[in-house]
Amino acid sequence: MFKNFDKVFKFTFHNQVSQKGYKALTIIFAVLLLLIPAGVLVLLSATANKDKEKKLESCGAEKIYVVNEVAGNTNFDLMKTIDGDGYADITYVMVPTVDEGLKQIKDAGEKKSFVLLVTKDDSEKISADIITADGTELKEDTVKNYYEAIGKAEMMFVVSARGISFEDMAEVTRTVDTDAFEASGWKSGTSLYADQNKANEQNNERIRDAFSLIITMLVCMIMYFVVLAYGASITKNIVMEKSSKLMDTLLISVKPEAMIFGKLTGVLAAGLLQFFSWIACLVIGVFAGVILSDQFFPDANAPVIIFLKNFGAMDLFRPVPVIIALLVLVFGILLYSSFAAFAGAISSTQEQAASNQGIFVIILVVSYLVVLTQGADINTAPEWLFICPFTAALILPTGLVLGTISTPIAITGVLVLVVLALLLVIFAGRVYKAMALYKGQSTSFKKIFKIISTK
Repeated sequence: MFKNFDKVFKFTFHNQVSQKGYKALTIIFAVLLLLIPAGVLVLLSATANKDKEKKLESCGAEKIYVVNEVAGNTNFDLMKTIDGDGYADITYVMVPTVDEGLKQIKDAGEKKSFVLLVTKDDSEKISADIITADGTELKEDTVKNYYEAIGKAEMMFVVSARGISFEDMAEVTRTVDTDAFEASGWKSGTSLYADQNKANEQNNERIRDAFSLIITMLVCMIMYFVVLAYGASITKNIVMEKSSKLMDTLLISVKPEAMIFGKLTGVLAAGLLQFFSWIACLVIGVFAGVILSDQFFPDANAPVIIFLKNFGAMDLFRPVPVIIALLVLVFGILLYSSFAAFAGAISSTQEQAASNQGIFVIILVVSYLVVLTQGADINTAPEWLFICPFTAALILPTGLVLGTISTPIAITGVLVLVVLALLLVIFAGRVYKAMALYKGQSTSFKKIFKIISTK
């Protein structure tokens, strides 16, 4: 049945990869996916490191006269704890009015002092105004740094303005002890936090829930774009010989099933080679970005970098399930692509092929919607989603990678998917032969099914 399949495969594969457009697109995207992630991660680390090293600049003041209209004569020494240049050395003096503060500055001949007026409006919103004395040596831009200091230590400023004592502040900031128990643990006094294994299990469950949705959406996107991108090429390749005199010769030397399967897998092999080379470059680019970030900015605390560094410790992915999941992905692509082959088999011209491409697109979209509505949560997804080949192609890889489905369900889903994909290829081959025999004549699905049912 599949005699001379290898020859058709080699010819189709070579024809696909030898095109200049294919080579250029593969190389350009590979280089971009290699460089962009590395560059972005290094840039994120540099930005995080810059923000970390940025220090609050001095406001230039050696003494600040505070007029507090919010709570009267309070203590502003709490502002000395601000982490910035010179803020710990500032002396705070309480005065009743702005005029009194300016008079004391003038009488003392102070050139690096200003008055800070603290007020509140009807809505209890606190405001701060800076008033500098005549002849001051403080520059306007330098003095304004104190506003940045207030923004950085807003809570301390409000506490000082409202006259809250250090004792009351300690009570306000005192932490609240919390704990969590399972029913059995409550009776024995063993909390989830004390039971590290339980805590790790709960943390892993939260991570798995997030990743299950991400992986499912990723598989759906891969399936959709690969089938959409290469399905049209499969249909075009299959219908190509129908418009020439080569078809009769081909059907004598090559079985229709072998020809269909060879063309189908030839186009898909070229496409998957291109696609997985891009994935490999993306992964290498990400790892290179993490390594370069560690090399140049070892203390950077960008969340993305921290996540990527700890990813391996999450124990989410194991080699064997990942490999099986990738095989399921490949056979899922083969399954939907076999409908593209069928579209080519029933088409006599390129125009008909273009109109028949909707066959595999509609099936893919419907399957995606079913998975989205029924299997968004991998833990509660019904088992039939993993067995039905059209939905299994989209959701089974997630179940395999995260280990949320039983072994019998996984094996059944994989077998059904592989067998149906191969049967559809054989069916497309027989339809191709049937259409060849009725070349130039009107046909119907009844005639086609009658011919393919006979030897």
